[in-house]
Amino acid sequence: MIKVVGLGLKDGDLSLRGAAAIDNAELVIVKTALTDTYKLFAEEGINHETLDRFYENSENFDDLDGNIAQYLFALKDKNLVYCVNGNGADDRSVIKLQELCEVEIIAGVSRELTILKKYPHTSVVKVSAYDIAGDKAFSYDKTLPLVICDIDNDYIASEVKEILSRIAGEECSIVYFKGEEEYNIFAYELDRQNNFDYESGVYIPPFKMTDKQEYNFTDLLRILYKLRGKNGCEWDKAQTHESIRKNLIEEAYELVEAIDNEDIDNIIEESGDVILQGVFHAVIGEDEGEFNSNEVLTHLCNKLVTRHTHIFGDVVANNAEEALKAWEAAKAKEKSQNSITSKIQGVAKTLPSLQKSAKYQKYLAKIGMDFENLAQIKEKIVEELNEVLAAKPQELEIECGDLLFAVVNLLRFMGVDGEVALNKACAKFEKRVIYMDEKCAEKGVELKDLKPSEQELLWQEAKKNENW
Repeated sequence: MIKVVGLGLKDGDLSLRGAAAIDNAELVIVKTALTDTYKLFAEEGINHETLDRFYENSENFDDLDGNIAQYLFALKDKNLVYCVNGNGADDRSVIKLQELCEVEIIAGVSRELTILKKYPHTSVVKVSAYDIAGDKAFSYDKTLPLVICDIDNDYIASEVKEILSRIAGEECSIVYFKGEEEYNIFAYELDRQNNFDYESGVYIPPFKMTDKQEYNFTDLLRILYKLRGKNGCEWDKAQTHESIRKNLIEEAYELVEAIDNEDIDNIIEESGDVILQGVFHAVIGEDEGEFNSNEVLTHLCNKLVTRHTHIFGDVVANNAEEALKAWEAAKAKEKSQNSITSKIQGVAKTLPSLQKSAKYQKYLAKIGMDFENLAQIKEKIVEELNEVLAAKPQELEIECGDLLFAVVNLLRFMGVDGEVALNKACAKFEKRVIYMDEKCAEKGVELKDLKPSEQELLWQEAKKNENW
């Protein structure tokens, strides 16, 4: 085991436990002589080794800390004490060393203590710039202050600037600190600062709920908790799983429409509305003691991991088709869907009929129950059409269903989603009728008063003038 002693920020910060560990060590190594805390070793004549030579032979700070960790690991069998500035636990070389061997840390004064003394809070989120650099998913609870340390070079500063610009805005006021020095700057100015080193970092003050540039999942939960809380919105408090059931269907269709219209702003809005429905049910479930949002997210993440066996397991998938097969195999195993009956029964009963029909047919096709060619499907559609035309009143509904089922088979065989196709047909129909009605209004007549032949001419005109 290697002991790490945090030397604190200034000469004199060394703790009694730290001093005892240094006295009893066989080998004392100090990360650098270029700090105020190094005076201890010079003034007390402590036999030691410094690692300043590693600074000259490393390409960047990440490389430096990795090289130091490897060097110390090779000496792990000695009674070694490694001394670093600050707390000890927050030094990057120590973090890398902990990945290699067991480490005991005798803590010193944290490098972030100075900045937090000036901006006191009972809680603070503290991260290393190296842990969040390039992380598109990084977020945090913005009701708490954030300290990002280890901004020790231009590249890392640029990465942190991009993250801050995303989560707080380019013109968010932040505090850039370097040791005991601090400067009030805007987020976009971060990578313009000079002489970054291991003492450089930023402090971002907490945000009010109404002042945030970017919200996250925690914010959404907090808003819903407030809306359904004691002094919340009476409508939100009154809702149940059943009362908002239809909302999800409506929001899903509105998102589909936004996608079809290639309206990015609307896609953003409607995607949020769909997410809201799922979270709303989670909050209702929590209020009723049924389940909570963590259970929902855990179930979802587990499903994504266990079904992507070609990513998180040992299954190989070289293209989208193989990836889909891997997903379906994992799903069948998870749900014990080993028979065609279990797969058919696993299709949601509330799916739109066109989608449900296509799913049934897809499962049957996989066990060989399928048409061989389009000619056979055409023959089946003609057969079903004749049965519809010959049906008695009490048989008509079921025979019409058979006809539609046969048409879905044709669409599936040709790789067309029936639900999407029918929606587009409805949109086309709507556009043509609106065109016809507008033309009639221009002439001072009503569409219903035109002769069938005149309506047909206007329909063909609408068809000719449409843009798809």
